[in-house]
Amino acid sequence: MQAITSTWILPASRDTVGGMEKTGDVAARVLLGITAFSHAAGGFAYALSQPRGFPVPSAAFFEHQVLGPLIVVLALVLGFALVTRREKLAAAGTAVLAGFWFIAAGFGLFTGTTSYARLLVLPFAGAFVLAALAHRMHRRVVPVAIPALAGALIGAGFWASAHAPRASTSPSNHSPKAGPLPEGEPALQKGGLRARVDGTSIVVDAGIHRAQIVPSFDYDAVADGCGLTVLDFRSARPPAFQAGSDGDRIMFAAENTDFEVFGVVEIQGASTVRIEVSTTVRRELCAHLGSIVTIRLSQLRGSADGTQHQDASINGIPWPSGSAGEPAHFVAYRGDELGFFQATSDEKGPFIQLGKIDEPVITANGFRIRVPSWKDQASREPSPTAGWGISQGAIEHYGEWFSWEIAATSIGRGWHTVRTAPGTYMTTILVEKL
Repeated sequence: MQAITSTWILPASRDTVGGMEKTGDVAARVLLGITAFSHAAGGFAYALSQPRGFPVPSAAFFEHQVLGPLIVVLALVLGFALVTRREKLAAAGTAVLAGFWFIAAGFGLFTGTTSYARLLVLPFAGAFVLAALAHRMHRRVVPVAIPALAGALIGAGFWASAHAPRASTSPSNHSPKAGPLPEGEPALQKGGLRARVDGTSIVVDAGIHRAQIVPSFDYDAVADGCGLTVLDFRSARPPAFQAGSDGDRIMFAAENTDFEVFGVVEIQGASTVRIEVSTTVRRELCAHLGSIVTIRLSQLRGSADGTQHQDASINGIPWPSGSAGEPAHFVAYRGDELGFFQATSDEKGPFIQLGKIDEPVITANGFRIRVPSWKDQASREPSPTAGWGISQGAIEHYGEWFSWEIAATSIGRGWHTVRTAPGTYMTTILVEKL
C-alpha cells in the first residue's frame, strides 16, 4: 500500500506537513491521473472510429488520422510525468489539455444550438480546472501559458477541419420557373399508371407497385453555422405542395425561406411518368444529410397475386438493400469517374469499385428510375467523412428508399456538413413502369 501511495506524493519540501502529504495535493494528482487515463482511452477510441484515406496534408487528415493519436500521446506524457513526479512536465501536459478543451468545448458551447452543445459546459469548465492545476504545479505563468496556447491551437485546428468546405455543387444557368396553378384535382391517370400529389410527394401507382417521389430538396440535417450537426441542427425542406391539373399535366409549387419550388408532372406514353422540377435554393445551405430527390419503391399491401419483391439493381449490377450489418453500396464520383462502390465495413472504406457507371439507371420493384440531371449538379469534391476520394455527391439505397444527394456526408463517419451553393437547380425524374 505504501508503494502505491508513494507514487503520487509530491516532494516533502513543498507538499508535506509533519510527514503527511497534503490532502489537496493527493486529490489533485488523483484527478490528473483520471484525466490522463480518460484522455488516453478517449483518444484511442476516437482514433479507431474515424475514417481513413485522406490526403496528407489536409484538414481531414489532421482531424481523422492525427488528432486521436495526438491526444493519446499527450495523455501518456501526462501519466508518465505524474508517475515519475516531474512536476514541470506534468504542468505542461495539463496546460495543453486545458487549452485544447477551452477552444474545442468553448466554441461548440457558445455557437451550438442543441442539447449536446449545452453538455460542452462540462469540459469547458474542466479546462479552467486543468489550467488552475497546471499553475499550481509550476507557479509561473509563462511556462504554463505557452503549452496552453499550443493546446488551444490544436482545438482551433479541430474546428477548422470540422468547418464545411466551400460549395462545389453546380446550379443551372436557367431562371427559376413559375406560373399559375390550374384548379383541377392534382391527379392523372393513363393506362395502368396513376400519378397524384400528396403533401411534398408525387405518388405513382402501377398495379400493385408504388413509387413515392420527393422531387425536391429534403435536407434532414442542416447546420447554419456550417459546423457539426450534432451541435447545430435543423431540417430544411419545402412545405406541402400547392397543386392542380389541367387535364394532361399536374403543376405544383411551394416556397419558404430556404426554397422556391415549381414542378410539372406528365404521363408520357403508356409507361413513363416524367417530373420536371425547378428548385431555387435561396441561400447557401450546409448539410450533413439531405437529398435533391428521394424515391421509395414499394408494393401495396393486400396484394394477393404472389408477386415477390424485386431486388434492386444499378445498371444491371445487384444493389443490396443496406440492411443492418451489411456494408454500404452506393454510387459516387472518385475524381471525375462515376462508379458503383462497396464499403469495407458499414459506411467506411477502403471502398471497392464494383463497376463504372455512365448514366445511373435503377431497377427495383416494377420500376426503372432515372434522374439524368443529377450528374451535372452533384459535387465531385471529396467528402470530409468518407475518405479515399469519394465525392460529396452520391446515390444511396436503404431498404425501399433511394436518395440522390448532390452534397452530403452520409458516407463515412461524422456529423460534418458540406455546402450547397445558392441558385436554381433543374431536376428531371423519369419513372418507367416495367
